[in-house]
Amino acid sequence: MEQLPLSTINSIYADLFELDNHALDIHGEQLKASQCYHFGSNPPHLLFNTNCPQDLKQKVTAIIKKYIPDYESGSQK
Repeated sequence: MEQLPLSTINSIYADLFELDNHALDIHGEQLKASQCYHFGSNPPHLLFNTNCPQDLKQKVTAIIKKYIPDYESGSQK
């Protein structure tokens, strides 16, 4: 995959940052959404922690696909 334009990267990070406004309860701990995944932009990739809730995985993946429609994540577990 080609390198993403800076404007696209900034848009992705802005949308992902919005997810942190709502704490997640995972095994009795309050966590930010960003503590459950890692997004790297060069090349674009996602890594999810094993305790990441499925609905959060879907939200994060949807954000990435919003800006990179042909994105396929091989790192989801």
